[in-house]
Amino acid sequence: MTVGDLLVHIGSIHRLVATWIARGARPAGAGFSPGDADPVDWYRAGVASLLAVLDPGRAAEPAATWCPWDRTLGFWLRRMAHETAVHRVDAQAAQGVAEPLEAGLAADGIDEVLHLWLGCHQPPGAHTSGRAVALRVPGREWTVALHEGIVDYCPGAEPAAVVSGSSSAVDLWLWGRVGEEHVSVEGDVAVVRALRAAVAAATG
Repeated sequence: MTVGDLLVHIGSIHRLVATWIARGARPAGAGFSPGDADPVDWYRAGVASLLAVLDPGRAAEPAATWCPWDRTLGFWLRRMAHETAVHRVDAQAAQGVAEPLEAGLAADGIDEVLHLWLGCHQPPGAHTSGRAVALRVPGREWTVALHEGIVDYCPGAEPAAVVSGSSSAVDLWLWGRVGEEHVSVEGDVAVVRALRAAVAAATG
């Protein structure tokens, strides 16, 4: 994927979500493309349309989403913050100047991956050993174990492995933007890689 492709991808997501919020339902078969327009101008117009409907002051108001337990505008505020931030890293990495994610945003991104993506989209048979993995960043920790079709959030359980590092590094590792060399892995590496594979399948 080129930077131009990335611009169209994230610009299309912004337009999709803006339309979703405005209509109160997922757009059916909606396709978005800059066509003959300048891609940067097209992208900026899409961002503006998204920001026009993403009012933080209305975060608690009802909104159509794909999350069974969060049907509020706040879902989209959070989802778009993380979607855009990760793709910002992609764009910067293509230029060799990727900067880390802001620590608080990245920590919330880890939480989103583990609860929203794995909770809603865990693929069958992705990892069924039930052995726990702890993810640790400054000030926060999550412990999860994947069973067939079930994500077990088990704080306090003895993990088979621990992944630790900065919030940015762990979040970007979960999203497959950095490798294991950017985080610290202790314990059973196979369990850690199985978790990463499950996240890749869930977010793919």
